[in-house]
Amino acid sequence: MNKKVLSLAVAGLITASTSVLADSQWVRLGWANNASNEATVSFTAKGENNNPYLKYGYSTNESDWLTEAVTFNTTMASITSKHVRLSNLQADASVYFRVCDDSGCGDRFWFKTAADDNSPFVFVAGGDTRSGTSDRQAGNRLVAKVRPLFVMHGGDFTNSNNNSQWQQWLTDWELTYSKDVINNIDYKRIYPLVSTHGNHEDGDISTICKMLGVDPNHSNDCSAKDTYYATSISPLLRVYTLNSQFMSQSTSLKNAQNDWLKNDLAENGSSASWRFAQYHKPMFPHYTGKSDNKTLFDWWAKVFFDYAVNVVVESDTHLTKITEILEPQGDGFAGVDEGVSAGTIYVGEGSWGAPARSANDAKSWTIDLASIQQFKVISVSEDTVSVRTAQFDSSASTLTKAERDADATALPANINWWQPNQVGEVLALKRNALQKTVMANGDGGDNGATTISLLATADTFISSKKSTSNYGSSDEQLLSDGSDSSYGIMDTLIKWDLSSVPSCAEVISAKVELNVFNSSSGTYGLYAGVNSWEESSATWSLVNGEAQQGAGIGSFTPSSKGHYSVNLNSNGVGLAEGWIEGDNNGIVISSTGTTNGIDFNDRESGNGPKLTISYNADQCTSE
Repeated sequence: MNKKVLSLAVAGLITASTSVLADSQWVRLGWANNASNEATVSFTAKGENNNPYLKYGYSTNESDWLTEAVTFNTTMASITSKHVRLSNLQADASVYFRVCDDSGCGDRFWFKTAADDNSPFVFVAGGDTRSGTSDRQAGNRLVAKVRPLFVMHGGDFTNSNNNSQWQQWLTDWELTYSKDVINNIDYKRIYPLVSTHGNHEDGDISTICKMLGVDPNHSNDCSAKDTYYATSISPLLRVYTLNSQFMSQSTSLKNAQNDWLKNDLAENGSSASWRFAQYHKPMFPHYTGKSDNKTLFDWWAKVFFDYAVNVVVESDTHLTKITEILEPQGDGFAGVDEGVSAGTIYVGEGSWGAPARSANDAKSWTIDLASIQQFKVISVSEDTVSVRTAQFDSSASTLTKAERDADATALPANINWWQPNQVGEVLALKRNALQKTVMANGDGGDNGATTISLLATADTFISSKKSTSNYGSSDEQLLSDGSDSSYGIMDTLIKWDLSSVPSCAEVISAKVELNVFNSSSGTYGLYAGVNSWEESSATWSLVNGEAQQGAGIGSFTPSSKGHYSVNLNSNGVGLAEGWIEGDNNGIVISSTGTTNGIDFNDRESGNGPKLTISYNADQCTSE
């Protein structure tokens, strides 16, 4: 063969190869019912795509593969999608497949079905991928590194639900594929989506069915009824996906969804060890620019509590939060302060690309919140659920197929985990005898720990310019500043009475809570108090000014008005133990250099400084 003929032959092969791969694109996978034996593969034509079908099997030997025809077709935003429903799949199996048509077959994919036993697993939960393309892509790449069993998406896939945005979203979703070589053959691992309807999908109530193949009632005809459903992920987990946008839909739809939820929880909820729920709009957003959705609270909060829904994942607000264990009481939630130790925990609130909003509306039952790009990485076993919050950057290592095969709950190294106050990297949860959620390492947990919250018993501020003046009864309440024109340096002193805690108790964690009504862009430090003082007599001179500051125990940046929780470090935990033993000079709050001062409530206001500690008194039983 001469060079020209060889060149033409090679060119022909390249053309043929390209045309094979070009006839389908944007392959995605969805779960809606039983993830152990069912999945829906969706794809979009690219080229002629005549007589498309799916080939699949349980090994890489394609001669043993089965074929499945397209189950139903949909068109939305000028994108035609073909959906192939695979049923009667083997549980806990690797499923290999290719999308084929008259021209041949495309790329090789594989995924895992859920187990039919209590094998542990890891999944990802997030939402609001509608904009912020670079952040969305970073999150998608992190999915490929984590290798979850599946992904819960809380809605708002795109901003305007139009053709160009969905094309970009579907292209970006391909970044979640993990690249594997199995038996010397190139495969892409694809991760099933459990999809939620968001408000940016309101232009077409059937969006998640038409674009992602969500058809839980197997009608092959997309409707609003496809937007609420339950997915069993092995005997360990049952996920309830709900449509919060029904708040603006007909009464019949609202009633149908809410009746279905209650009935399914009653009949099938106990079939799984853990029950999760996801929907788009939060009941109580943690951003002042969003209104409370009291309707959702009235619909679902008591149902969740009564039927032991363990974790709820909310989206829409574009920030992160975790709450205490909550129980609905009256028009809102009750938490630790009201003695609640078993119930439901709420996490969220969606920021997988969509620009993060200010996390500026903490509730009394909020553990912590932050304005970051993130999704949750959740590990599930029969006894424990572990919730982590992954931030999007390139620091994470990539988990290999061999590492995932060896350990179903392994996580990549170097993920930039968010470290919420009082919790740290991992929020660990267990269930009590009623199957409700309890903290694994805190109040209501199995380790006998007790959590109490104490209001300040003494507080005042001191001034370097007015070094002999006492401000214990000042109407200005509590002040701190690095340099004020009238007062000079101002520090705040606070004490709590811990006499109710057994003297031999071991403090596990401690946090200080403050309500700031004059914010600052600067950072403020919390320090151990060195010298003794009393509220009615403390002055700058009497406590020896800045020498009052001992070891650093925490810091915070009160950039907006509102409630702040400051988790104390190991020095602070040790300091609290010293207070229990009677050596109590309280704390000092002082500027770390900023001259932008802060004002916050004192104890006389009724909204004063609070100390929350968790302690273990097991060793005190002989007292």
